[in-house]
Amino acid sequence: MLQTDTLLMAVATLLLLAVNWLAFHDFRETHTVRDWLMLLASVLVFIEFVRVFWKRNFGHPSASNPL
Repeated sequence: MLQTDTLLMAVATLLLLAVNWLAFHDFRETHTVRDWLMLLASVLVFIEFVRVFWKRNFGHPSASNPL
């Protein structure tokens, strides 16, 4: 189950990065609140993905096996 969650979070992170690149590729353009909220959501998803990945691969041995 953890591998599926990690895979889904990785896909979500990549999609959010693509959306953010499309929204922020022209830095001179003014950005809407929606653009900034999408950027904030992307940062939060990325932080969670890194946290889960780090805990799973480098955390305490008992942390990777919740059972």
